[in-house]
Amino acid sequence: MLSRLDPRSWPITVKVPLAVASLMVLVGLILSERVLARLADTQERHLRDLAQSYLDGLSSAVAPSMLRDDTWEVFDAIERARDLHRSLRPLETVVSHADGRVIAASDPRRHPVGSSSEERQRVQVAGAESFSFEAGADTATAVRKLSYPGQTVGFIEAVFDTRHLAAERRGVMLALVATNGLLTLLLATAGWLLVARMMRPVTILTNHLGLARGVSAVPIAEDVVVRQRGEFGRLFRAYNALAASMDERETLVKKLAEEERLGSLGRLASALAHEINNPLGGLFNALATLRTHGHLAHVRANAIGLLERGLVGMRDVVRTTLAVYREEKRPRDLVASDLADLQLLIAPEARRKSVSVTLENALDGTLPLPSTPVRQAILNLLLNAVAASPEGAGVVLNASVSGGLFVASVRDRGPGLPEAAAQVLVGPMAVTPLRDGGGLGLWTTRRLVSELGGRIEVDHPGEGGTLLRLVIPLRSAQELSDVA
Repeated sequence: MLSRLDPRSWPITVKVPLAVASLMVLVGLILSERVLARLADTQERHLRDLAQSYLDGLSSAVAPSMLRDDTWEVFDAIERARDLHRSLRPLETVVSHADGRVIAASDPRRHPVGSSSEERQRVQVAGAESFSFEAGADTATAVRKLSYPGQTVGFIEAVFDTRHLAAERRGVMLALVATNGLLTLLLATAGWLLVARMMRPVTILTNHLGLARGVSAVPIAEDVVVRQRGEFGRLFRAYNALAASMDERETLVKKLAEEERLGSLGRLASALAHEINNPLGGLFNALATLRTHGHLAHVRANAIGLLERGLVGMRDVVRTTLAVYREEKRPRDLVASDLADLQLLIAPEARRKSVSVTLENALDGTLPLPSTPVRQAILNLLLNAVAASPEGAGVVLNASVSGGLFVASVRDRGPGLPEAAAQVLVGPMAVTPLRDGGGLGLWTTRRLVSELGGRIEVDHPGEGGTLLRLVIPLRSAQELSDVA
């Protein structure tokens, strides 16, 4: 839920229209402010000029009457000025002496003749020859000082109706808001449609790449590729070529892995045949001895003992082979005897290379791990260790459980595991077998251990050789059933 609120996680088809709309709103606000400011300046300048014209005419008309203190003449001048400047819409006009006493006003009831107001005196003195107008206000005020050479004889204060100017300003503001809002909506919609159209190929490619993480890469349909032009067309064709290359490489890796498995089985079969063939000669000799000297008790006992030991050895070899390579319908838990079987199974190959294999088995009871993949992984490492060890050297297999982890280490005295081969074991799963076809056994081991949720560690001890350590977490019964 929080990731959806984070703007960084929004798709670009949302970000771009929002950015366009935000920029349009910002531009609209700036333009609207400039238009309204220019309108206010124009209205104020126009109103100021009209007010000055009104006051100029009125001051010329009332000045002689004020000197004679002729109230009726001043009233008459105010009425004539109001009729003459009707378009200016004067609401109120007050003519007063320098001391603030009213001589005449357009509304005598509100401003009786002779009345005085401290507020009017303050406004007149402070705002002599002033004009006051605020954009959007309903009224404007103008004050004119009447002077006689050397002295101030009075003031004219006029209030004008500016509601029509405020209505004009509101109309302009509504027009700007409507126009900017419509343009913002149109441009945001156009931006969304344009970006959605432009991003459609990217969406297709993203979906195919997402599928490639779980399964093999799926090529883009040819009719979709044909419809694309320019960079996206080349990108789609390059992706399809990559998908085909990955598919071919995966097929080749599987084929090489199967060939390596069959080759390993062939070598083991040859070693097992040699292991079984060796006691056969002794068994046939024992049978010949029984036919010739079977009537002698001590000869018969020795021959029968030789037959029994040879058959037991052959039985153990066959049982171990079946235990390691038998297909199991349900996973069987790993037990200590599984590692003893591996030691017996690797013994023919070790004898052929004159290499000793030592088992240090600290396992007790059963472990909640599927035995087949664990045995196969350890067997692959033992085969590689025996193959890498020089004649007369030794290979040590150590197995133990520590902190909920099954740890099996294989140590040899060879020249050391090459870096490229080590990367097959510890690098990302994308690292495939070596280009020369080698490393398939290591790659198979890495795959088996990764499927069990474990890891492989490679170490080079100071005394030489290589130490390979398998670390696999013990699993619950439910997890084992999932593995099955």
